[in-house]
Amino acid sequence: MPSALHPGSAVASSLGAEPLWPRVARQFFTHSGHVPLTLLVLETLLAKPGYFAEPDPYLLLLAGIFQAWVAEAGPFRGSWRIVLANFSGPLLYSLIEAALEGLRFFQGWHHQAYWIFAAGFALLHWLQARRGDIPALLVLAENVWRAAIPLALYAVFEVQESAGTKSLAAFFDDSAHRFLAIVLLMLGTLLGAADIGLRRSVATIRALNARLHEFSAWSLGHEILNRAIADEGALALQRGQRAVLFMDIRGFTAWSERQSPEAVVGMLNAYYAVAEAAIVGMRPIKLKYTADEVMAVFGSAADACRAGRAMLAAVTEQLHPLGLNAGAGIHLGAVVEGVLGGRDARAYDFIGDTVNTAQRLCDAAAPGELLVSAEACIAAAVSPEIWREIVAKGKREPLRAGVVATQGE
Repeated sequence: MPSALHPGSAVASSLGAEPLWPRVARQFFTHSGHVPLTLLVLETLLAKPGYFAEPDPYLLLLAGIFQAWVAEAGPFRGSWRIVLANFSGPLLYSLIEAALEGLRFFQGWHHQAYWIFAAGFALLHWLQARRGDIPALLVLAENVWRAAIPLALYAVFEVQESAGTKSLAAFFDDSAHRFLAIVLLMLGTLLGAADIGLRRSVATIRALNARLHEFSAWSLGHEILNRAIADEGALALQRGQRAVLFMDIRGFTAWSERQSPEAVVGMLNAYYAVAEAAIVGMRPIKLKYTADEVMAVFGSAADACRAGRAMLAAVTEQLHPLGLNAGAGIHLGAVVEGVLGGRDARAYDFIGDTVNTAQRLCDAAAPGELLVSAEACIAAAVSPEIWREIVAKGKREPLRAGVVATQGE
């Protein structure tokens, strides 16, 4: 019997987002529908003809589905959602039935049993929620409690239907009833052991998936990774309009020659961290580090200009005590982007003259300066006071660029 904490859902969610209603259906069949379905079968066997013309069977199904919805998408948050969801099914069922039948509804032993089982599951889930690991004993108890649903309802039914001539002790005096009890509880224990193994496997898969997601984000970037998860075709080569930003450290080569490799690595990691922190929330499509060079790709020139100003100001403050500074350049234009490489080594990259032009502008920027091409300035609605003609290597015509930011602004 699958767990109420639905490890199957955990696997699905760890591998990618799953729509709500498949999760609700899984929750119904693995937990919230067990008591209502058992009661429905019992009432069907006991009812007079015309039972399915009454609202009772449909209300039981509605209660189970509602409980599954609350567990997956209800108003509660965190570990309390699955705990409090256990009461939502019997509460909905009781409120509607009491409105139809009055207080005599609560005299029904099977209606009381619904609440008893709900309370048991809520307690077990609350105890599990207090544990950060996989509590084997509680998982076993939950599965045994679940296996006891048909046994308990059958036993109480026998006692109630005997009009007081039979007790629970007398019920278990019957060897057939003892056999049924032993087999059901044994199955609950065995399935509980399997559930423990499944939960541990799920925990391992989720941890591994989180690590793989982290490693993939380092290579692709969060924006591209999220697009690729939603649509693997997003990694195919395609042409698009992008704003490309380059920034590098002025005087880095001369400075690094005087430092130990460990000191250089420490400074570069701090430099990367400061640059990345400066553009949190600006959602670059791709952020790439190569030695002292930072490359950031954006969907719009305006985003690139905001990021360039923030990044340059932040790293200038960090580099100043070392006697270093940085410059940056931005260009907007067409690129081809996607996964490039051979069979064993591939990476998501951007190719085109736009990338080369942005790099040339970065090279031409003075320390503490952000140079933005005329095309990017127009698109970003930026009006620099200072314009320059840049003679760039490999370019037949000079590049016109505006000084959008300088050190100290």
